[in-house]
Amino acid sequence: MKFEALQARYGDCLFITYQEGTTVRRILIDGGPAGVYRQSLSPRLKAERAGLGSGESLVIDGIMVSHIDEDHILGILDLFKELQTQKQKSAPLSYRPTWLFHNSLDSLAGEGDGGMARGAGGETVLASIGDDIASRVNGNPVAAEVLQSYSQGSTLSRLAAALSVSSNPPDKNVLMLHPGNPTVLRIGDASFTIIGPLAEDVEGLRKEWCDWKAKQKPQVALAAYLDDAIPNLSSIVALLQYGSKRILLTGDARGDKVLEGLQKSGLWSGVGSFEVDILKVPHHGSDRNLDIDFFRKVKARHYVISGDGTYGNPDRKTLEMVADARPGEKFAVHLTYSAEHCDETHTQWLQVRGKPPFKRGKDSIGDVVQAWKKAGMIDVLEGPVAVTP
Repeated sequence: MKFEALQARYGDCLFITYQEGTTVRRILIDGGPAGVYRQSLSPRLKAERAGLGSGESLVIDGIMVSHIDEDHILGILDLFKELQTQKQKSAPLSYRPTWLFHNSLDSLAGEGDGGMARGAGGETVLASIGDDIASRVNGNPVAAEVLQSYSQGSTLSRLAAALSVSSNPPDKNVLMLHPGNPTVLRIGDASFTIIGPLAEDVEGLRKEWCDWKAKQKPQVALAAYLDDAIPNLSSIVALLQYGSKRILLTGDARGDKVLEGLQKSGLWSGVGSFEVDILKVPHHGSDRNLDIDFFRKVKARHYVISGDGTYGNPDRKTLEMVADARPGEKFAVHLTYSAEHCDETHTQWLQVRGKPPFKRGKDSIGDVVQAWKKAGMIDVLEGPVAVTP
Protein backbone atom coordinates (compact mmCIF):
# COMPACT_ATOMS: atom_id res chain seq x y z
CA MET A 1 0.00 0.00 0.00
CA LYS A 2 1.26 3.46 -0.90
CA PHE A 3 -0.08 6.82 0.24
CA GLU A 4 0.90 9.91 -1.74
CA ALA A 5 0.17 13.58 -1.10
CA LEU A 6 0.97 15.50 -4.28
CA GLN A 7 2.03 19.12 -4.25
CA ALA A 8 -1.33 20.89 -4.46
CA ARG A 9 -0.43 24.47 -3.52
CA TYR A 10 -2.82 25.43 -0.71
CA GLY A 11 -5.15 22.47 -1.31
CA ASP A 12 -5.29 18.68 -0.99
CA CYS A 13 -4.55 16.01 -3.59
CA LEU A 14 -4.03 12.48 -2.28
CA PHE A 15 -3.44 9.29 -4.27
CA ILE A 16 -3.63 5.86 -2.63
CA THR A 17 -2.73 2.58 -4.33
CA TYR A 18 -2.73 -0.99 -3.06
CA GLN A 19 -2.23 -4.40 -4.62
CA GLU A 20 -4.74 -7.28 -4.49
CA GLY A 21 -3.25 -10.22 -6.32
CA THR A 22 -2.77 -9.01 -9.89
CA THR A 23 -5.19 -6.08 -9.42
CA VAL A 24 -4.04 -2.61 -8.46
CA ARG A 25 -6.63 -0.50 -6.64
CA ARG A 26 -6.45 3.28 -6.99
CA ILE A 27 -8.18 5.92 -4.89
CA LEU A 28 -7.97 9.65 -5.51
CA ILE A 29 -8.87 12.07 -2.71
CA ASP A 30 -9.36 15.68 -3.89
CA GLY A 31 -7.60 17.43 -6.74
CA GLY A 32 -6.35 20.75 -5.39
CA PRO A 33 -7.07 24.25 -6.73
CA ALA A 34 -6.50 25.73 -10.20
CA GLY A 35 -3.32 24.53 -11.92
CA VAL A 36 -2.78 21.46 -9.75
CA TYR A 37 -4.25 19.03 -12.27
CA ARG A 38 -1.79 20.16 -14.93
CA GLN A 39 1.22 20.50 -12.63
CA SER A 40 0.87 17.52 -10.30
CA LEU A 41 -2.13 15.26 -10.74
CA SER A 42 -2.13 14.72 -14.50
CA PRO A 43 1.61 13.80 -14.59
CA ARG A 44 1.09 11.34 -11.72
CA LEU A 45 -1.89 9.68 -13.44
CA LYS A 46 0.01 9.52 -16.74
CA ALA A 47 2.91 7.80 -14.96
CA GLU A 48 0.46 5.31 -13.43
CA ARG A 49 -1.03 4.64 -16.87
CA ALA A 50 2.31 4.25 -18.64
CA GLY A 51 2.40 0.48 -18.24
CA LEU A 52 -0.99 -0.08 -19.89
CA GLY A 53 -1.59 -0.99 -23.49
CA SER A 54 -2.38 1.66 -26.10
CA GLY A 55 -5.96 2.89 -25.76
CA GLU A 56 -6.48 1.09 -22.44
CA SER A 57 -8.13 3.16 -19.71
CA LEU A 58 -6.59 3.42 -16.25
CA VAL A 59 -9.21 2.39 -13.69
CA ILE A 60 -9.57 4.72 -10.72
CA ASP A 61 -11.68 2.71 -8.29
CA GLY A 62 -12.82 5.64 -6.18
CA ILE A 63 -12.63 9.43 -6.33
CA MET A 64 -13.56 11.38 -3.23
CA VAL A 65 -14.19 15.12 -3.08
CA SER A 66 -14.01 15.68 0.65
CA HIS A 67 -15.10 19.30 0.49
CA ILE A 68 -16.65 21.56 -2.14
CA ASP A 69 -14.14 24.41 -1.75
CA GLU A 70 -12.08 25.13 -4.86
CA ASP A 71 -8.83 23.99 -3.22
CA HIS A 72 -10.25 20.45 -3.18
CA ILE A 73 -12.57 20.22 -6.17
CA LEU A 74 -10.99 22.03 -9.13
CA GLY A 75 -8.42 19.37 -10.01
CA ILE A 76 -11.14 16.72 -10.01
CA LEU A 77 -13.30 18.97 -12.17
CA ASP A 78 -10.39 19.34 -14.63
CA LEU A 79 -10.00 15.56 -14.76
CA PHE A 80 -13.70 15.02 -15.52
CA LYS A 81 -13.69 17.79 -18.15
CA GLU A 82 -10.76 16.11 -19.91
CA LEU A 83 -12.64 12.80 -19.95
CA GLN A 84 -15.80 14.49 -21.24
CA THR A 85 -13.82 16.06 -24.10
CA GLN A 86 -12.40 12.65 -25.01
CA LYS A 87 -15.87 11.13 -24.94
CA GLN A 88 -17.28 13.86 -27.19
CA LYS A 89 -14.50 13.17 -29.69
CA SER A 90 -15.18 9.43 -29.49
CA ALA A 91 -11.59 8.97 -28.33
CA PRO A 92 -10.53 6.29 -25.82
CA LEU A 93 -10.86 7.52 -22.26
CA SER A 94 -7.49 7.89 -20.53
CA TYR A 95 -9.05 7.16 -17.14
CA ARG A 96 -12.15 5.33 -16.05
CA PRO A 97 -13.44 6.36 -12.60
CA THR A 98 -15.73 3.80 -10.99
CA TRP A 99 -17.18 5.67 -8.00
CA LEU A 100 -17.47 9.32 -7.03
CA PHE A 101 -17.86 10.12 -3.34
CA HIS A 102 -19.14 13.68 -3.08
CA ASN A 103 -21.72 15.57 -1.03
CA SER A 104 -23.14 18.42 -3.08
CA LEU A 105 -24.59 21.46 -1.38
CA ASP A 106 -27.99 20.57 -2.83
CA SER A 107 -27.88 17.12 -1.27
CA LEU A 108 -26.62 18.44 2.06
CA ALA A 109 -29.51 20.90 2.12
CA GLY A 110 -32.01 18.16 1.24
CA GLU A 111 -32.72 19.64 -2.19
CA GLY A 112 -32.71 18.12 -5.66
CA ASP A 113 -30.14 19.23 -8.22
CA GLY A 114 -30.34 23.01 -8.53
CA GLY A 115 -32.72 23.28 -5.58
CA MET A 116 -30.65 25.80 -3.68
CA ALA A 117 -30.41 27.96 -6.79
CA ARG A 118 -34.17 27.96 -7.16
CA GLY A 119 -34.59 28.69 -3.48
CA ALA A 120 -32.27 31.67 -3.80
CA GLY A 121 -34.41 33.26 -6.46
CA GLY A 122 -34.15 31.52 -9.78
CA GLU A 123 -32.66 28.64 -11.75
CA THR A 124 -29.72 30.66 -13.05
CA VAL A 125 -28.90 32.65 -9.93
CA LEU A 126 -26.38 30.08 -8.70
CA ALA A 127 -26.38 27.09 -11.01
CA SER A 128 -25.07 28.99 -14.05
CA ILE A 129 -22.68 31.48 -12.48
CA GLY A 130 -20.05 32.58 -14.97
CA ASP A 131 -16.91 34.70 -15.02
CA ASP A 132 -18.85 37.78 -13.97
CA ILE A 133 -19.62 36.28 -10.57
CA ALA A 134 -17.93 39.14 -8.68
CA SER A 135 -20.29 41.70 -10.20
CA ARG A 136 -23.25 39.56 -9.23
CA VAL A 137 -22.32 39.76 -5.54
CA ASN A 138 -21.21 43.41 -5.44
CA GLY A 139 -17.52 42.51 -5.40
CA ASN A 140 -17.77 40.54 -2.15
CA PRO A 141 -14.83 38.07 -2.41
CA VAL A 142 -16.18 35.63 0.18
CA ALA A 143 -19.56 35.55 -1.53
CA ALA A 144 -17.88 35.04 -4.90
CA GLU A 145 -15.80 32.09 -3.67
CA VAL A 146 -18.70 30.35 -1.97
CA LEU A 147 -21.10 30.74 -4.87
CA GLN A 148 -18.40 29.68 -7.33
CA SER A 149 -17.91 26.51 -5.26
CA TYR A 150 -21.63 25.81 -5.58
CA SER A 151 -21.37 26.11 -9.34
CA GLN A 152 -18.29 23.86 -9.47
CA GLY A 153 -20.03 21.18 -7.40
CA SER A 154 -23.05 21.26 -9.67
CA THR A 155 -20.83 20.96 -12.75
CA LEU A 156 -19.00 17.98 -11.28
CA SER A 157 -22.29 16.19 -10.62
CA ARG A 158 -23.40 16.74 -14.21
CA LEU A 159 -20.09 15.55 -15.66
CA ALA A 160 -20.11 12.43 -13.48
CA ALA A 161 -23.59 11.57 -14.74
CA ALA A 162 -22.55 12.15 -18.36
CA LEU A 163 -19.56 9.84 -17.89
CA SER A 164 -21.68 7.17 -16.16
CA VAL A 165 -19.70 7.47 -12.94
CA SER A 166 -21.90 6.34 -10.05
CA SER A 167 -22.06 8.63 -7.02
CA ASN A 168 -22.28 7.80 -3.32
CA PRO A 169 -22.99 4.07 -3.33
CA PRO A 170 -25.13 2.19 -2.60
CA ASP A 171 -28.11 4.56 -2.52
CA LYS A 172 -26.77 7.90 -3.84
CA ASN A 173 -27.65 9.58 -0.56
CA VAL A 174 -25.52 12.02 1.42
CA LEU A 175 -22.48 10.36 2.95
CA MET A 176 -22.83 11.08 6.66
CA LEU A 177 -22.60 9.35 10.02
CA HIS A 178 -25.70 8.02 11.72
CA PRO A 179 -24.50 7.34 15.28
CA GLY A 180 -24.12 3.63 15.97
CA ASN A 181 -24.74 2.73 12.34
CA PRO A 182 -21.87 4.09 10.24
CA THR A 183 -21.78 3.69 6.48
CA VAL A 184 -18.96 1.37 5.44
CA LEU A 185 -17.91 1.48 1.79
CA ARG A 186 -15.67 -1.20 0.31
CA ILE A 187 -13.20 -0.91 -2.54
CA GLY A 188 -11.72 -4.33 -2.98
CA ASP A 189 -10.26 -5.43 0.35
CA ALA A 190 -10.18 -1.91 1.77
CA SER A 191 -12.99 -0.34 3.76
CA PHE A 192 -14.01 3.29 4.19
CA THR A 193 -15.94 4.01 7.37
CA ILE A 194 -17.69 7.36 7.10
CA ILE A 195 -17.33 9.29 10.37
CA GLY A 196 -18.36 12.73 9.18
CA PRO A 197 -20.31 14.81 8.60
CA LEU A 198 -22.62 13.92 11.50
CA ALA A 199 -26.26 13.29 10.56
CA GLU A 200 -27.45 15.61 13.33
CA ASP A 201 -25.36 18.44 11.93
CA VAL A 202 -26.70 17.84 8.42
CA GLU A 203 -30.24 17.91 9.80
CA GLY A 204 -29.44 21.20 11.53
CA LEU A 205 -28.11 22.60 8.28
CA ARG A 206 -31.30 21.56 6.47
CA LYS A 207 -33.48 23.25 9.05
CA GLU A 208 -31.44 26.45 8.84
CA TRP A 209 -31.64 26.33 5.05
CA CYS A 210 -35.43 25.99 5.11
CA ASP A 211 -35.66 28.95 7.49
CA TRP A 212 -33.33 30.98 5.27
CA LYS A 213 -35.20 30.08 2.09
CA ALA A 214 -38.50 31.18 3.62
CA LYS A 215 -37.02 34.65 4.21
CA GLN A 216 -35.66 34.97 0.63
CA LYS A 217 -32.48 36.85 1.50
CA PRO A 218 -30.18 38.25 -1.22
CA GLN A 219 -27.30 36.31 -2.72
CA VAL A 220 -24.58 37.94 -0.62
CA ALA A 221 -26.42 36.93 2.55
CA LEU A 222 -26.72 33.40 1.18
CA ALA A 223 -22.99 33.27 0.56
CA ALA A 224 -22.25 34.46 4.09
CA TYR A 225 -24.63 31.84 5.48
CA LEU A 226 -23.07 29.06 3.40
CA ASP A 227 -19.54 30.17 4.23
CA ASP A 228 -20.38 29.87 7.92
CA ALA A 229 -21.99 26.45 7.55
CA ILE A 230 -19.77 24.68 5.03
CA PRO A 231 -16.43 24.45 6.89
CA ASN A 232 -18.07 23.03 9.99
CA LEU A 233 -20.37 20.52 8.38
CA SER A 234 -19.63 19.42 4.86
CA SER A 235 -16.23 17.73 4.88
CA ILE A 236 -16.38 13.99 4.39
CA VAL A 237 -14.26 12.33 7.08
CA ALA A 238 -13.38 8.68 6.59
CA LEU A 239 -11.23 5.98 8.12
CA LEU A 240 -9.58 3.87 5.43
CA GLN A 241 -8.60 0.41 6.64
CA TYR A 242 -6.60 -2.07 4.58
CA GLY A 243 -5.45 -5.12 6.47
CA SER A 244 -3.93 -3.81 9.69
CA LYS A 245 -3.26 -0.35 8.23
CA ARG A 246 -5.42 2.67 9.11
CA ILE A 247 -5.49 6.07 7.40
CA LEU A 248 -7.64 8.88 8.78
CA LEU A 249 -8.84 11.23 6.03
CA THR A 250 -10.16 14.48 7.49
CA GLY A 251 -10.71 17.00 4.69
CA ASP A 252 -11.33 20.42 6.24
CA ALA A 253 -13.24 19.13 9.26
CA ARG A 254 -12.85 20.59 12.73
CA GLY A 255 -10.83 18.47 15.11
CA ASP A 256 -13.62 18.23 17.67
CA LYS A 257 -15.99 16.96 14.96
CA VAL A 258 -13.48 14.26 13.97
CA LEU A 259 -13.22 13.10 17.59
CA GLU A 260 -17.00 13.11 17.93
CA GLY A 261 -17.33 11.06 14.75
CA LEU A 262 -14.80 8.48 15.93
CA GLN A 263 -16.82 7.98 19.10
CA LYS A 264 -20.29 7.98 17.55
CA SER A 265 -19.19 5.51 14.87
CA GLY A 266 -18.10 3.07 17.57
CA LEU A 267 -14.51 3.08 16.35
CA TRP A 268 -13.19 4.64 19.56
CA SER A 269 -14.43 4.57 23.13
CA GLY A 270 -13.19 8.06 23.89
CA VAL A 271 -10.75 6.68 26.47
CA GLY A 272 -7.05 6.89 25.76
CA SER A 273 -5.92 7.57 22.21
CA PHE A 274 -7.03 6.47 18.74
CA GLU A 275 -4.00 5.30 16.81
CA VAL A 276 -3.58 5.38 13.03
CA ASP A 277 -0.73 4.82 10.65
CA ILE A 278 -1.38 8.04 8.70
CA LEU A 279 -3.30 11.16 9.71
CA LYS A 280 -4.12 13.67 7.00
CA VAL A 281 -4.04 16.71 9.27
CA PRO A 282 -7.29 18.68 8.87
CA HIS A 283 -7.54 21.92 6.90
CA HIS A 284 -3.91 22.10 5.78
CA GLY A 285 -2.70 22.43 9.36
CA SER A 286 -4.76 25.51 10.19
CA ASP A 287 -4.80 26.13 13.95
CA ARG A 288 -8.34 27.47 13.60
CA ASN A 289 -9.61 23.90 13.22
CA LEU A 290 -7.45 22.22 15.85
CA ASP A 291 -6.31 22.20 19.45
CA ILE A 292 -3.73 20.20 21.37
CA ASP A 293 -6.41 17.85 22.72
CA PHE A 294 -7.00 16.56 19.19
CA PHE A 295 -3.36 15.53 18.82
CA ARG A 296 -3.34 13.93 22.26
CA LYS A 297 -6.32 11.79 21.31
CA VAL A 298 -5.47 10.97 17.67
CA LYS A 299 -1.93 9.65 17.40
CA ALA A 300 -0.26 8.75 14.12
CA ARG A 301 2.99 7.25 12.93
CA HIS A 302 2.87 9.69 10.02
CA TYR A 303 1.30 13.18 10.02
CA VAL A 304 0.71 14.54 6.51
CA ILE A 305 0.13 18.27 6.09
CA SER A 306 -0.76 19.73 2.68
CA GLY A 307 -0.05 23.45 2.30
CA ASP A 308 2.38 25.91 0.76
CA GLY A 309 2.13 28.84 3.19
CA THR A 310 -0.91 30.49 1.59
CA TYR A 311 -3.32 31.68 4.31
CA GLY A 312 -0.48 30.91 6.74
CA ASN A 313 -1.06 27.15 6.44
CA PRO A 314 0.40 25.09 7.91
CA ASP A 315 0.35 27.22 11.06
CA ARG A 316 3.33 27.28 13.36
CA LYS A 317 0.97 26.71 16.31
CA THR A 318 -0.27 23.47 14.75
CA LEU A 319 3.23 22.06 14.44
CA GLU A 320 3.93 23.06 18.02
CA MET A 321 0.75 21.31 19.16
CA VAL A 322 1.78 18.09 17.42
CA ALA A 323 5.12 18.08 19.25
CA ASP A 324 3.74 19.22 22.61
CA ALA A 325 1.02 16.55 22.56
CA ARG A 326 3.61 13.76 22.26
CA PRO A 327 6.80 14.71 24.15
CA GLY A 328 9.57 12.16 23.80
CA GLU A 329 7.66 10.04 21.25
CA LYS A 330 8.95 9.05 17.84
CA PHE A 331 6.89 9.83 14.71
CA ALA A 332 7.17 11.50 11.30
CA VAL A 333 5.75 14.75 9.94
CA HIS A 334 5.43 15.12 6.16
CA LEU A 335 5.09 18.59 4.58
CA THR A 336 4.14 18.74 0.89
CA TYR A 337 6.39 21.82 0.50
CA SER A 338 9.60 22.72 2.29
CA ALA A 339 9.28 24.79 5.44
CA GLU A 340 11.39 27.48 3.74
CA HIS A 341 8.97 27.59 0.78
CA CYS A 342 6.00 27.85 3.16
CA ASP A 343 7.58 30.72 5.07
CA GLU A 344 8.35 32.60 1.83
CA THR A 345 4.82 32.12 0.50
CA HIS A 346 3.33 33.13 3.85
CA THR A 347 5.44 36.31 3.83
CA GLN A 348 4.29 37.25 0.32
CA TRP A 349 0.65 36.39 1.10
CA LEU A 350 0.66 38.78 4.07
CA GLN A 351 2.31 41.55 2.03
CA VAL A 352 -0.15 41.34 -0.86
CA ARG A 353 -3.11 41.57 1.52
CA GLY A 354 -1.72 44.45 3.56
CA LYS A 355 -1.67 42.37 6.74
CA PRO A 356 0.86 42.69 9.59
CA PRO A 357 4.30 41.58 8.37
CA PHE A 358 5.65 38.08 8.81
CA LYS A 359 7.35 37.63 12.18
CA ARG A 360 9.82 34.78 12.37
CA GLY A 361 9.35 34.03 16.06
CA LYS A 362 5.57 34.02 15.66
CA ASP A 363 4.92 32.77 12.13
CA SER A 364 7.91 30.74 10.91
CA ILE A 365 7.51 27.00 10.62
CA GLY A 366 11.11 26.81 9.42
CA ASP A 367 12.34 27.50 12.95
CA VAL A 368 10.19 24.70 14.33
CA VAL A 369 11.34 22.22 11.69
CA GLN A 370 15.00 23.06 12.26
CA ALA A 371 14.58 22.53 16.00
CA TRP A 372 12.96 19.15 15.33
CA LYS A 373 15.79 18.10 13.05
CA LYS A 374 18.38 19.15 15.58
CA ALA A 375 16.67 17.25 18.39
CA GLY A 376 16.35 14.13 16.21
CA MET A 377 13.14 12.74 17.70
CA ILE A 378 10.66 13.86 15.03
CA ASP A 379 11.41 12.81 11.46
CA VAL A 380 10.61 15.65 9.05
CA LEU A 381 10.19 15.03 5.33
CA GLU A 382 9.58 17.94 2.94
CA GLY A 383 8.22 17.76 -0.60
CA PRO A 384 5.78 15.43 -2.40
CA VAL A 385 4.76 12.75 0.08
CA ALA A 386 5.08 9.01 -0.54
CA VAL A 387 4.51 6.77 2.48
CA THR A 388 4.30 3.00 2.70
CA PRO A 389 2.64 2.56 6.09
